[in-house]
Order: sequence, then C-alpha cells, then structure tokens
Amino acid sequence: MAIYRLYTRYQTLSAAISMNPFQDAFISYGRADSKQFAQKLSERLTELGNTVWFDVNDIPLGVDYQKQIDDGIEKTDNFLYLISPHSVNSEYCGLEVELALKRNKRIIPLLHVEEISYETWQQRNPDGTEAQWEEYKAAGKHSHFTNMHPEIRKINWVYFREGIDDFEQSFQGLVELLVREKDHVHQHTVLLNDALEWERNQKQTRYLLTGEDRQQAEAWLATRFKDSQSPVVPTDLHYEYITESIKNGDNLMTQVFVVPWVGRC
Repeated sequence: MAIYRLYTRYQTLSAAISMNPFQDAFISYGRADSKQFAQKLSERLTELGNTVWFDVNDIPLGVDYQKQIDDGIEKTDNFLYLISPHSVNSEYCGLEVELALKRNKRIIPLLHVEEISYETWQQRNPDGTEAQWEEYKAAGKHSHFTNMHPEIRKINWVYFREGIDDFEQSFQGLVELLVREKDHVHQHTVLLNDALEWERNQKQTRYLLTGEDRQQAEAWLATRFKDSQSPVVPTDLHYEYITESIKNGDNLMTQVFVVPWVGRC
C-alpha cells in the first residue's frame, strides 16, 4: 500500500513538472524553412521580457510530445504562426493551427518564406529528379499560398520575408500587437484553462468559479470593444463555464448570455 501511494505521488509530481506555465507567445513553424528564424524571434521576444513557448526549449524529455504542444497552445496568450511552404504543408503545424482556432486563440501570422527554389529543394532531396520537383510544385508544396488554411488567409499578416522586409520594423509591429489588450487576452487564456480543468473533471461543481473570481469572469465576458474588433472571442466552453459558475453562485438560477456574431480578428 505504501508503495502504491508513493507511485501515485510520483505520477502526480511528474504530471505537474511536465505542465506548461502560462506564456505570452507560442511559436508554430516549419523546421525546414524557419528554424533559425524562429530561434531568433524567440530570443528577441524573450529579451524584451516576454515568455515564449518554443519547442526546442519547452518539451521535456520523456513526455508525450503532442500533449505537451497542445498544453502549450492552451496556456499561451498569442499563437505566432510562421508562414512558409513547410509550415503550410506540414501535418503537425496543421494540427497546431486547428487547436489554436478551436480554442479561439489570438493568432498572429508572420509571413517568413513565400516559396522555395528548385536549388533549395535539391539540397533537401539530393536524389530527387526534375519530374519529382514538378510533381512537388503541382501539389503546391513549394509555395506558402496554394495550401494555406482558409482561416489564416483572413488575418492581416506581419511580413518578415528575408531580404525583402525590414526585420526591425516588422518586429516592432509584432511587439505592439502583443501588448494590445494584453490583460483581456491573458484572461481569455486563464479562464480557458479553468474551464478545461472543469470539463476534464466531469464538470464537478467544486471546479466552478466563486466569489471575486466569478465576478471578474462575468465582467470579462461582458466586455465589448466599440471602436475595434475584440482581440479574442470566447469559446462556447468559456460561456458554459462562466454561466454555470454564475448559476451555482445564484442558487442554481439560470442566466442567459446573448452571444453576438463576431468575425475572427
């Protein structure tokens, strides 16, 4: 029995160690095209005091790789998507984009590489033939545009094309985006993770918000941006979680929120 208790405690500690803290930005990128750029971006953002989730630094040994990435996205305020042919055509990057969309994260696309040349493709595929290159192009895999996710197309991108755009100017624009409505965006992340914990624990009452936390959540949910688009949109889970918390605090009296239609920002 003592051994079992020790093992259970070890599992709990191991899970806690592997969990991500809340962070300012998650960098999603295709390694073949953008690894060095992603590293530079992470370092520059960190120098300014931002906390950045970057897979090179933030996946511990011996943990489930995909679960760690998913947890990182859910605990991060801003999803930075580095656009390149590799990221656009990557199954793994596609999963990251889908989760960011599902969780209504603030997505900031950064255009890094528009397309790769035949010479670059040859370096990566030394045994490749011209016919294979033509097939590769026909499938749109050499370009950032052909297979772009339709939701990413709708967002105004930040341009970081090497040799074309001024890095410092683009970087300053990105920094300004990250601080815009920062508190509101962070509260979206905090409440999302509270709601996910509630959902993963069979929606038990003890996981609902109470007292001042509940009041702050209700005020956050009621926030409207009259002169600009909202930086983030609550998910259905946000609405359900906060509404159930209010209902629980009001002796199970139901409240109804009218959800306005809003486009993604």
